[in-house]
Amino acid sequence: GFDLNYYSDRIDGRLGVSHRRVMEKTLETCRRYAREFAPGAKNLLFSGATGLGKTFLSACIAAAVTENGFSVAYESAPHLFAKLEKARFSDDPELRRQAEQDTRKYTQCDLMIIDDLGTEMGGQFVTTALYTLINDRILRGKSTIISTNLNTEDLSRRYSSQIASRLRGSFTRVAFLGDDIRVKKNWGI
Repeated sequence: GFDLNYYSDRIDGRLGVSHRRVMEKTLETCRRYAREFAPGAKNLLFSGATGLGKTFLSACIAAAVTENGFSVAYESAPHLFAKLEKARFSDDPELRRQAEQDTRKYTQCDLMIIDDLGTEMGGQFVTTALYTLINDRILRGKSTIISTNLNTEDLSRRYSSQIASRLRGSFTRVAFLGDDIRVKKNWGI
């Protein structure tokens, strides 16, 4: 499970609140989202440093939403863009057909989860594909969760101001704060 004891209960001077308190709210937001999910649910942007539970909570939401009978597509950003690129550029008709089928699934599923946005190889294709996917899902009223280690300024620089604008305007930011849990577990901290 998700252990809040890995997050400091010391008040962060900049925030006026502890990382544990922020993560309690984050956990409750995720639990409520998974429990109450229905088509057209709000979009979420999980934002924070590496190793804070974004992937874990994304996977928990995916499992709960699927269990409740909704269609979910869950992809890491590198895997997603590799598939989309195959759909666009492959010469192999079978690979292309499968990739196009995946692309339709990404556009039409009830919930799309893109994990680790910003870890994929960048470039114009990725920027265009990301914009198209986000925009199509917003226009269709389809729900999306994106997790990233990048802040809004980084997203704007890496992709485009149009993508950053959609993320700011159509997604609810869910903050992940603290120290890398993987390191704490590995070192027994």
